[in-house]
Amino acid sequence: MDELLNYLNLQTKAIPISGGDINQAYRVTDGKKDYFLKYHPKMSADFFQAEVDGLAELENAVRVPEVYQHGSYTDAAYLLMEWIEPGEGDQKDLAHELGKLHEIKAIKFGYKRNNFMGLLPQINTHSDNWWDFYFTNRLEIQIEIANGRNHWTARREKNYQLFKEWVYQKWGTMSFEPTLLHGDFWSGNTFFDMQGRPVFVDPAVSYGHREMDLAMSQLFGGFRQEFIDSYQENMPMREGWQDRLAIYQFYYLLVHLNIFGETYGDAVDRVLALGGK
Repeated sequence: MDELLNYLNLQTKAIPISGGDINQAYRVTDGKKDYFLKYHPKMSADFFQAEVDGLAELENAVRVPEVYQHGSYTDAAYLLMEWIEPGEGDQKDLAHELGKLHEIKAIKFGYKRNNFMGLLPQINTHSDNWWDFYFTNRLEIQIEIANGRNHWTARREKNYQLFKEWVYQKWGTMSFEPTLLHGDFWSGNTFFDMQGRPVFVDPAVSYGHREMDLAMSQLFGGFRQEFIDSYQENMPMREGWQDRLAIYQFYYLLVHLNIFGETYGDAVDRVLALGGK
């Protein structure tokens, strides 16, 4: 780490920042200004390039940290960004900012490049059909990984086929508009600055159904009811949105199954069971 700090002309005093599961993060300084440094050993520069591209996409609607430098040093990837001092704010403002993000539209579902969900690949091949995109590029990519890591059983595969059939039967004819998504919208990936303005970090962007971001926001807690109420007031969701949240949470549960193992197995099985109802 000291070699990297010297390479970046930073002081060797680095304060570790907790909160993330994937990267090492530090508050660093050059003696005049503080910065936020993310570091991941044994990763190529492309790993953080995807995040830089995502932040640039979000910057069209919401506040994100400014990126100063990114690349690789020896066998590690790094990303040097603006340090934003955390403050306090109103979750109604956060809902409003997320709504601004969701006002940005595209012609097709997907994104101009593949990126990452945590350390796992997120495939963004363009599609005209939301459900085809979601099952092919989201769920089945993760299922393939789960199978390779011995987390996917014959019973889960059978229940998945029933689940997929159930979703198409219930909502397959419903069309959705491709909307810019943060993509990993849990409470650890947003905060308020000292002026109370929401800041968005660590995106996994694509253009998809906006309920994906709402589903992730409700999966692990950290967002009060006023957040959902305010979002719904500003940008009403279509009938059945509460039922669809579990469908979209399934993607994030599969990701966690692949990263953390069977700790998330029961939650995965509960969603799969919806197809048998």
